[in-house]
Amino acid sequence: MFEKILSRRFHLNRHRSGPYAEERERYLAFLMGEGRSRSILKAVTTLLYCMAERLPLDRATVMPTQIEAAARQWRATLGGCQSYRHNMERWFVFHATNWLRMLGRLQKQPSAQAFAAELEAFLTFEEQERGFASATLARVRRCLGEYLNWVAGERKTIREIAPEDIAGYISRRSVEHRWKRTTIVAVVSVLRTFFQFAQSRCWCASGLVDTIDAPRIYKLEGLPQGPQWGDVQRLLTASCGSSPGDVRDHAMLLLVTVYGLRSGEVRHLRLEDIDWAQDVIRVRRTKQRKTQRYPLMPAVGEAILRYLREVRPRCPHREVFLTQVQPFRPLTAAGFGTKIRKRFLQLRLVPPCYGPHGLRHSCATHLLAEGFSMKEIADHLGHVSLAATQMYAKVDITALREVGQLDLSNLAAYAERSAHLATPIYARGSMEALQAVAAISLGGLL
Repeated sequence: MFEKILSRRFHLNRHRSGPYAEERERYLAFLMGEGRSRSILKAVTTLLYCMAERLPLDRATVMPTQIEAAARQWRATLGGCQSYRHNMERWFVFHATNWLRMLGRLQKQPSAQAFAAELEAFLTFEEQERGFASATLARVRRCLGEYLNWVAGERKTIREIAPEDIAGYISRRSVEHRWKRTTIVAVVSVLRTFFQFAQSRCWCASGLVDTIDAPRIYKLEGLPQGPQWGDVQRLLTASCGSSPGDVRDHAMLLLVTVYGLRSGEVRHLRLEDIDWAQDVIRVRRTKQRKTQRYPLMPAVGEAILRYLREVRPRCPHREVFLTQVQPFRPLTAAGFGTKIRKRFLQLRLVPPCYGPHGLRHSCATHLLAEGFSMKEIADHLGHVSLAATQMYAKVDITALREVGQLDLSNLAAYAERSAHLATPIYARGSMEALQAVAAISLGGLL
């Protein structure tokens, strides 16, 4: 591995004969597989030699505090300004931690999470019994972990928690962080579920769950938060450039606006999910844990193919869309959302929702304005039932105008018709129907 990075024989012999040469080569091979450039690999090679001399690698495991101490000692030997030495110290800690973790010799520090055993038992229940996805479990862990740490800070046990303690925590946090009603409801839902589980295990006082209340959120009380279709068209036009960022973002934006995909469904799209021979794209519905097939529209396929040929880096990852900076890896939810937000700000647009989910709302609203039924829109968006699609009826101006002009003299016939329209969905839409819907959505963008 050293000969692929270093060219001078003196340097090659020095690193080959240095301490822990085999372990250093393993880490360099790992970085090369991530797609790191040769200049970065040369710098890390020198850094690894310093680590091998300063870290207590003669022990079975190394603690993070020992890594930080070695980094401070190494920083004292460096020249340059204070900012440079600080960055080099952070670089030392970063690579030393990753190197020892890869070797299996990094000792984990004790968790600072209060009531860690109770939290893990509850998360296991949520995953195995209720079937929650990993993203939901991460949100529950963060929300409940903050509350349990607060309880520990108050020097109380779970059995000593009283209703006023929960109410005081929610009131204080909602004021400090300016929580909205929806956030308060989400937090209260997590706490209620946890205390139901704790009551079944006899961890808390009986009847505590009944005292936890939250603000009322009326069903379908809000409007779909998405930009106007004209703003969506401007967003697509602005991304039709030739830079690597434009090529990648244009393909992702087409997937969101034409098919109404969620952020995770775009980010988790894999190379094998696109069938170029049959012109079919398979979308992994993470919420329903199913796969749905869509016809691959020519404009969308060309945009993805251009990204794969001209921009996408070569790396072991199978996800279609990757970062542009080494190490190459799949996009995160925050990264994808930030990209779309920056593009809106560059156009000086102020939509009610900057993220990719707002574009999904715009797609559904546009299809509704084009005359598609709720059933067809629900199939296109991957909704299991019409209940999730009913919110778009509030922005159907044509249908609302018809309702306003409706003759109410025959209420029985009207009630029968309404019951027929509320029939739940039992089957997915056909490929022909999905192609028609996608064609209308794409036609409004070109």
